Amino acid sequence: MEQGKARRVFSAEFKVRAVERMRAGERVSALAAELGVRRKFLYCWKDALESGRGFPGKGHAFPAAAAPAAGPAGVAQAGVERVQELEALVGRLTLENRFFKGALQSIAELRQAKGANSSAASSPKSKR
Repeated sequence: MEQGKARRVFSAEFKVRAVERMRAGERVSALAAELGVRRKFLYCWKDALESGRGFPGKGHAFPAAAAPAAGPAGVAQAGVERVQELEALVGRLTLENRFFKGALQSIAELRQAKGANSSAASSPKSKR
């Protein structure tokens, strides 16, 4: 470290907010530039938060609101809940797809039935 340059210290709350923004989908490079930190630190903070071991540095523990419940088990529980949520979504989308597949099949059958009854592909002109 250069002489006269003080080491920056970030609070645990700052780190948690940065990680939350990463999780929300913000580009890591842009976030690092905005916050004035190295990308490497953002990934370290994310790993520390997800593993439940606390942030690296001088005794930076998690703030109570951000700490995973009971360490890695809290992260695992959140993962289980997310999997259940996604499985429910997959089930709903599967039902919708089956419905629309059946509807399209019915439309195709109706078109074929109409085509077999008449020789013209389109309806005849109306008489005025």
